[in-house]
Amino acid sequence: MIDFKEVDYEGDSWELFARDFLEEVGFFIESTPDRGPDGGKDLLVSEELKGKLNKYRFRWLVSCKHFATSGRSVAEKDEPNILERLSSFGADGFIGFYSTVPSSGLNTRLNDLKKELKIKDFRIFDQKIIENYLIRIGYSKLIMRYLPESYKIVKPLHKVLDEYIPLTCEVCGKDLLEALYRENYKGIIAQASDLDEKGVEHVKKVYCACKGACDKQLRDSIYKKYKLTTSWKDISDLAIPLEFLRYVISAINQLHDGEYHYEKDAFEKEKQIIISLAQKVLRETTEKEKERVVSLMSFPF
Repeated sequence: MIDFKEVDYEGDSWELFARDFLEEVGFFIESTPDRGPDGGKDLLVSEELKGKLNKYRFRWLVSCKHFATSGRSVAEKDEPNILERLSSFGADGFIGFYSTVPSSGLNTRLNDLKKELKIKDFRIFDQKIIENYLIRIGYSKLIMRYLPESYKIVKPLHKVLDEYIPLTCEVCGKDLLEALYRENYKGIIAQASDLDEKGVEHVKKVYCACKGACDKQLRDSIYKKYKLTTSWKDISDLAIPLEFLRYVISAINQLHDGEYHYEKDAFEKEKQIIISLAQKVLRETTEKEKERVVSLMSFPF
């Protein structure tokens, strides 16, 4: 899904990416990458750990290895003198930040050091773990900056408004928008409506649901209670920019032509769904564009 070969192999691009990534995750950056001999240290980061009675700062030494071009794993020989490096920089634990994966030998070495209480802890951010973070809400700017071609493919979720708006199944509560990264054609957006004597379709309920049992439960309940018929569209299709645009334009045309009438709650739900889908379909808004929007909002109409 994400091609880490996009990050320049030469220079310090991978270390800079690691710094920005770990800062987004919530670590405090104690020392940033610099050029020249680093004594085996790429980064020093820390976090505040809380117990029942006290809290303390845990310092991690971060070793960055970028082997995406060759595809080889990070071997034990690529991480020499781990104990000496941790001691030299006063670190409590070790983080491997890798664009591939650690070898079994390196994993065994780190596990042994922890079991023998020679290091307090270790963590590995490999290619899949990093990817899983990047497709979550709030990381789209990071992908856009360091992995622009992958950004075009992944289309990560991002906030359009001040907070993330999920597409929640009304039966089980699953976020069907976030689930698009793991599955396709498993969720729908549906309208429940009836026709009046003039042929105007009155939309009385709009909802999101998982395909199958959740949707059937809602449809049966709606029909039994209100005798309404339902129509639906796949969320996977509506996440396609052109289909999203067709969906919005179709709704505008039907309202303009008098073919549709939304009940108040249904209309509010429809607007919320469009905003939520926009978090997947539209690109990230830059800071400069946000400033421009704020200035435009200050102009009188």
